[in-house]
Amino acid sequence: MKKTIYLVVVSVFLLFGCKKNDEKTALEPTGLRIEIKGISGWGDVVNISIDQNKTEVRYPAGIGSLPQTEKDKSYKTSPDTFKKISSYVESYSLMNAKIQECARCADGTDYVITIWSEGRENTVTIAAHRTDGKYTDLLDFIGKL
Repeated sequence: MKKTIYLVVVSVFLLFGCKKNDEKTALEPTGLRIEIKGISGWGDVVNISIDQNKTEVRYPAGIGSLPQTEKDKSYKTSPDTFKKISSYVESYSLMNAKIQECARCADGTDYVITIWSEGRENTVTIAAHRTDGKYTDLLDFIGKL
């Protein structure tokens, strides 16, 4: 009987005693921030995060017994890179665009681009391998990151 009471007390303590902290302690970077996810029919291809201070390029782990082919990278964002990505956001009006392509549905690859700027957020999806020449400069830029 004592064990039962002890287990109930311990269970209640564990259930209600621990509280997750939902507050964000890290400050969000100010200004333009972009996250690009390369997605194919097989899953993620690449995840890229760019803000004025840092660029991170992360590749998914290998599938099954296949090794991860690319190494993750993290480096300071150069002023030229940030200026170029900012100009693409502006010239293609990506903060207001409603682009939802789906090449991954046909075994292609899409870039899901989420942009945060001045408290606003927008997500566009652009096919990575286009035949119409649209967004070619932006797609080449993403490929070189």
